[in-house]
Amino acid sequence: TVIMTEYVFCYDISDAKRLRKAAKILQGQALRIQKSVYLLVGTPTTMRRCWQQLSDCVDAQKDDLCCYTIPVRSPMQSLGANVLQEGIVWSGLMEKHKIR
Repeated sequence: TVIMTEYVFCYDISDAKRLRKAAKILQGQALRIQKSVYLLVGTPTTMRRCWQQLSDCVDAQKDDLCCYTIPVRSPMQSLGANVLQEGIVWSGLMEKHKIR
């Protein structure tokens, strides 16, 4: 049985070239949910592979890169304009576990 986990990757990258490279890596593996925030659904191995690719392109002295594991069935909330690309519908935990 493969256990899929949700991970949130976010970054603050000071150099435009490194930023574009990080965005390209994440866009190939995760769903962009804000300008520098991505949701990756995968195995721990998938997350580590993505982390390694990202860590190879960021400058640890100048940039900030974070990855957070989302606990299973965690309630999520959002407020503001829809940041998902047109045609993408969120079908994850947000609707199933909306706080009322």
